[in-house]
Amino acid sequence: MRPTRRSFIKTVAVGILGNGLISSLPLKVFAKTKDDNGIEIEEGFKVFNQETQQSMEALAETLVPGSKQLGIRRIFIDYISKEPGLAGFFDAGLWNLDSISRLKFKKPFYELTKMDEKKVVIEHVSVRNRMFFAGFRKKIIELYYSNPAVWKGLSYNGPPQPRGFMDYSFPPK
Repeated sequence: MRPTRRSFIKTVAVGILGNGLISSLPLKVFAKTKDDNGIEIEEGFKVFNQETQQSMEALAETLVPGSKQLGIRRIFIDYISKEPGLAGFFDAGLWNLDSISRLKFKKPFYELTKMDEKKVVIEHVSVRNRMFFAGFRKKIIELYYSNPAVWKGLSYNGPPQPRGFMDYSFPPK
């Protein structure tokens, strides 16, 4: 087949459309997390290293006591690995938390043992980095209370049906 102007234009058009399609896919399609060394959101760029995960777990346990026994670290990592932008946002917020802790007490947040020290750092972050703190607290509470293991402790048996409440405007299946 002889190359023509028409075949060239078709090739370029398919390339542009393909590029548009791939770039419109969320980054979560490309995020990888199979080890505890973090989440790779781009090739060679990882977030949520071991230290960040420990600080995340310590902050979650401080905000919602009992979350560590539930395994909130794995639950949270699994959740944010699906959304790399959110992973980067929370990673930056936790880096800020550790920076404040190191500045005030010369150690990362997860090494703080006194509740007074933790409260000082949390109060500072909740005021200065309100968007991160409110989002993190909300997500931890959602992940904690949406877990069926917690429902049993609250004497809640879960939704009445596997898919929640039945919509009575449609006939049952």
